[in-house]
Amino acid sequence: MPLSTIARTEIALDAEELVNRLVQWLKDRQVIVYAVVHHTKDMQARGVDPHMDAWTVIYGNPVFGAAFLQDAPTAVVDIPMRVGFYQKQKGKSVIVRRRMEELLREHDQAELILKARKADGLLNEWLETIAVSLE
Repeated sequence: MPLSTIARTEIALDAEELVNRLVQWLKDRQVIVYAVVHHTKDMQARGVDPHMDAWTVIYGNPVFGAAFLQDAPTAVVDIPMRVGFYQKQKGKSVIVRRRMEELLREHDQAELILKARKADGLLNEWLETIAVSLE
């Protein structure tokens, strides 16, 4: 079964709450949060109606990054990692991401794929944490 290019997960929380939870969770694990982009705020500041609340969190782990670049210097175009959030109605958000395994597959290095799976595991762990907290 082929992997979807974009993975979507619906969560019964507001996007801002999810973003805050992810950022704290990453920081607790000493993962670097490079940027939190609140697209909605930026659009509204320019007079554009985004019709939803949308965010992107850009984060990375230099250990993963070094391992990726060791196998394929071209991987620099696909790091750091990103995850997006959007919300069209109160209390219901969608988390979207591209799996690192899928992104790094294009660099045609078998070892890179194994390392990418470990990086994907980080976000999978967080998603499981969120699911458990909502039970």
